[in-house]
Amino acid sequence: MSKRRNTVSILRGSLRGRFRLPGRDAELCLNPAESALYNLFLAHPEGISSDGLLLHWQELSDIYARESCFDDPKLREDVLVSLCSESKRVFYSNISRIKRKFIEALGARTAACYYIKRRPNGLYSTRAVLLTE
Repeated sequence: MSKRRNTVSILRGSLRGRFRLPGRDAELCLNPAESALYNLFLAHPEGISSDGLLLHWQELSDIYARESCFDDPKLREDVLVSLCSESKRVFYSNISRIKRKFIEALGARTAACYYIKRRPNGLYSTRAVLLTE
């Protein structure tokens, strides 16, 4: 029997990198790299391994292009190369910054439902689900 995962809702804000939390008086602002990463995990509720980011290169590139105000393919590639690098330093830093921003906006207990975290199966995921208005 599979365990049903409790989800929480999140909405895209009117500006790039902004997320609104329905029913809460909170809005979160993420930089383009953080926003691209968070949007990728919203699109994959089943989770992604840290080594699996490369498998989502094109999707991540498209999201980053949409979230960034810079139309520079070289800059976009440099950001994604560092995000997907074997060291995972940039990946973990972005995950940590996203977590901190949610905690600052909502408090630790509530934020735990929204940020990306590593699950027991080794995959990273969020319980948040993107709503469309």
